[in-house]
Amino acid sequence: MESQPKKQISKLRRPFVAAGAVAGAGISVWYLVANFGISTIVPDPIWLKFVKVALIMFCSIYLANLLRNVVEKVIGKK
Repeated sequence: MESQPKKQISKLRRPFVAAGAVAGAGISVWYLVANFGISTIVPDPIWLKFVKVALIMFCSIYLANLLRNVVEKVIGKK
């Protein structure tokens, strides 16, 4: 089998993913604390809160990667 050439990984990838994870964790904690004592007619089930936290984490890391791509393109054009 022929070995495929290794794809070059950006040096900015790890810091941007870490920043996205930290931002997502902060937003998730804020969401959970803000919705902890709220009593509504029909409260959100616990599984829905887990799903919302997972979506918050996914979106924050995804947006951090998009921002990294934009930064790399801007830096690359100079």
